[in-house]
Amino acid sequence: MPTATLTAPSGPVTSSAAGKRVNFILSEKSHSDLAALAESTHRSMTDVVRLGLGLVKIALEASKNGNRLVVTSADGQPLKEIVLPD
Repeated sequence: MPTATLTAPSGPVTSSAAGKRVNFILSEKSHSDLAALAESTHRSMTDVVRLGLGLVKIALEASKNGNRLVVTSADGQPLKEIVLPD
């Protein structure tokens, strides 16, 4: 199975004071997941959303270019394919 490598940034995501404020509603579960991700990664909830947005942007571009997104083990064995909706 051909694969494309997608590496998420592992360092802290920095926040910029200059930006646009966005408000949106999350389900209780999504809010809980977001808070847990923020706590476990030592990032703010805003930074987790920014990170997720960046990863989705990369994933959609790869998919648009005909690539498949695959999670692999450390030795490169495919574990699962990530399929994004069109």
